Amino acid sequence: MDPSTKSIEAEKADLSHVEILSDETPPEKLEVHQSLDMTPKEQWRKLWKAIQAEKRFCLWTLYTMLLVFSWGYDAGLSGVAIAFPEFRKAYGNYYALGDEYVIPALWQSLWNAASTIGQVFGGYAAGQFADFWGRKVLLYTAVFISLGSSFALVFAPSLPVLFVSKLLLGLSVGLATVLPPLYVTENAPAHLRSTASSLTNVIIVFGQFCASITGYGASGIQGVWSFKLAFVMTFVMPSIYLCGLPFLPESPVWYMKKGREDAARKAIARLYGPGADIDACIETIKTELKNTEDEESAATQTSWKSIFSKEHRSRTLVAVLGLQSQNFSGGYFANTYQTYYFQLIGQTNSFQLTAISSSLQVLSNMVAVCLSDIIPRRKGLIGGGTMLMFWSVIIAGVSMAPTTNTSANIALLAFMITWSMLYTATVGCYGWAVAQETAAQATRPKTISFVLICQQLTALLLSSVFPYFINPDELNWGGKVMFLFVGAELFIMAGLYFFQPETKNRSNAEIDALYANKVSPRMFNDFTVVDGQVFEKEKKKAGIFGRFADRTKHVGRGVC
Repeated sequence: MDPSTKSIEAEKADLSHVEILSDETPPEKLEVHQSLDMTPKEQWRKLWKAIQAEKRFCLWTLYTMLLVFSWGYDAGLSGVAIAFPEFRKAYGNYYALGDEYVIPALWQSLWNAASTIGQVFGGYAAGQFADFWGRKVLLYTAVFISLGSSFALVFAPSLPVLFVSKLLLGLSVGLATVLPPLYVTENAPAHLRSTASSLTNVIIVFGQFCASITGYGASGIQGVWSFKLAFVMTFVMPSIYLCGLPFLPESPVWYMKKGREDAARKAIARLYGPGADIDACIETIKTELKNTEDEESAATQTSWKSIFSKEHRSRTLVAVLGLQSQNFSGGYFANTYQTYYFQLIGQTNSFQLTAISSSLQVLSNMVAVCLSDIIPRRKGLIGGGTMLMFWSVIIAGVSMAPTTNTSANIALLAFMITWSMLYTATVGCYGWAVAQETAAQATRPKTISFVLICQQLTALLLSSVFPYFINPDELNWGGKVMFLFVGAELFIMAGLYFFQPETKNRSNAEIDALYANKVSPRMFNDFTVVDGQVFEKEKKKAGIFGRFADRTKHVGRGVC
């Protein structure tokens, strides 16, 4: 017997109290079971009905997620600014061998690292204080810090001031990246959570797109305002966001954590509309939070220690790996340094190429979101990450050709742009969804914050060493650096293969039940949850065409 088969059989053996659902099974249980096996057309129809039924929540979701724009724009801004000759002239040194101005590798590392360092502290602050002060107070904090740091960034007279401005901007980005996904994911109905959580990367990619378009438009401007215009644009989204923030209801989940049920009811009415079933929403939140009268237990569930407990550490690992798949697939190089790299391989229209690449990324990401309730999470993330590794090998191999090789440069451009499209449609989109969905409701603020901190720490490492790898006055590796990412991504994909559960179309309560019954993450699709009870789906051949008829076994205990 194959070792992996033995492992699965052993895992099944641990599941006890099995009972078969017969033809006399209540219709409502069979309906829940059958809903997991809908065709793509039926899932599309169900999703569209859900959007129509929850119009107000969908609008609040779009508004709340807009603040994540700052991450995408900030990431794109780092690469775009360095690509401006006037920026390098204003803050860099003259490099005689290349007859150009170059930002010293140390300051280039600090410029890229500043935002990352700020995001680490911002992500920690979001996790530390989100359950204490609430979501809206921290959203206000993120907006005001963003506006102040943007002003300093535009008028920074030197590299040290530029660094501090970028550091503060990164702090606001850290807050802005944790809080909107937290708010949306913890309040989204189960039938909309997959699509809502996938919006995170859409807004990030849209921010990168705007950064590239701004860079392309400003590249024709003479003087320092060519890059300062790109800095001025950091004012736009926070200013727009501030206009609607007073009307955003505080998270009902946060109110329930604080024991303020009356306030939660009012927030639900504003968030979902007057027709919402408030009692059902309250009961769902109570179930997901596992509310008890034991305050000490509730406090333990929301501590940093809880995300590493025996109950949650596997889920935390999956959430971390979900976002680490983005950094270690090569996303940092292909997205942040794309404009600069196009220049290094001799492309005079680098800003235009980046704008084209960003436009295609937005398109591919929108398609991915539309399919996020159709394509399983494991196929989207693990399958997509595997494809990216093959693409990266090609990019690295072609990069070994001299920059004077026109054919190699054209091939390199094609593979870099298509790699970016594939990245945003797979790892970029599904990495965020997995990171948000896998966490338990009670520990979600701390988990998302920890995931962001881990991602930014690895991004800090990459931003510190990258200039030494690709700068013409250093190692000058260029695209050959993608070889390193292939090796790193291989370990990430292996970890996800063994530990990532299938969370598509699963409610928080269902995911909790499957974990509580020690169902192997790789086998989540083989089980269904009805009224808190876990049932194993047993497939048996029937008929001359070899079609399968579903039978279902009851497994283990329920989770309230």
